[in-house]
Amino acid sequence: IHTAFDHNFSNFVANCEKDKRVIEALGGALAGSDRLLIITSGVGMGSAEHGQPAREDVFNTDHPNPRILSEFTGAAIAEKGVKVSVVRLPQVHDTVKQGLITPLIAQTRAKGVSAYLGEGRNRWSAAHVLDVAKLYRLALDKQEAGVRYNAVAEEGIPVREIAEVIGAGLNVPVVSLSQDEAADHFGWLAMFAGLDLPASSEWTRAHLSWQPTGPGLIADLKQMDYSQAAAA
Repeated sequence: IHTAFDHNFSNFVANCEKDKRVIEALGGALAGSDRLLIITSGVGMGSAEHGQPAREDVFNTDHPNPRILSEFTGAAIAEKGVKVSVVRLPQVHDTVKQGLITPLIAQTRAKGVSAYLGEGRNRWSAAHVLDVAKLYRLALDKQEAGVRYNAVAEEGIPVREIAEVIGAGLNVPVVSLSQDEAADHFGWLAMFAGLDLPASSEWTRAHLSWQPTGPGLIADLKQMDYSQAAAA
């Protein structure tokens, strides 16, 4: 199971290239065997029509996210005889870390405002870390190659709602920004801040008998110790 992506998002493109090399190395070791390699990607790679939830049966080869390189590399080593499956992740969370939201909290603390773009209606899907861990185990037990799983418990949470909870936790104002203000305020996070990333896990749940039971993203954000987050 390969989950070792370097999540220093300020160096995102280079880290996607590094992930390509890791997958190639793992594939080289497993070539000719009957052992399954599970690689990790993002739910956005399954986005099709605008506004529609990402699905497991979709691979948007024109997706602009550099992370698509992981799935392209997985497909390339599969053509060489390696058994490969993909787990696509949303915002994976507990009360300590929450995917892209963790650096967003740090940025909010530094800027003194919790921001979203426009009306903040764009959505991010999410799942609790323990539910995601269960999904990886089920996928490994299944030993099925050539499939993609969406590790999604919540299909889409409005970013405005996320910003409001962060604002309350840090006791800072919550503001709407225009698209023109995004780069200056969000920095490298601007590439994600306005993305609408809903995702379905209907097929995954049925195929793996996976039923997420962990707390939701908003519940975990409300339970965070923001004084500890501020000291980190």
